[in-house]
Amino acid sequence: FRKPRKRIETLFSQLCDQFMIRRNYAKSFDGFKNRILSKIMAMTVIQCVVNFPINSTTII
Repeated sequence: FRKPRKRIETLFSQLCDQFMIRRNYAKSFDGFKNRILSKIMAMTVIQCVVNFPINSTTII
């Protein structure tokens, strides 16, 4: 379970650092949901466009 766990922890770390996912000023649950989804989608698009894996040491 070491590789999947490291991959997930790396993803959460990047979300917290690059997209400031902990700082969220949403006023309602819908706003919160939309902000989180948009940040996750932005990360996914960046990875697809750049074709760079989340953790460059582990390639599927």
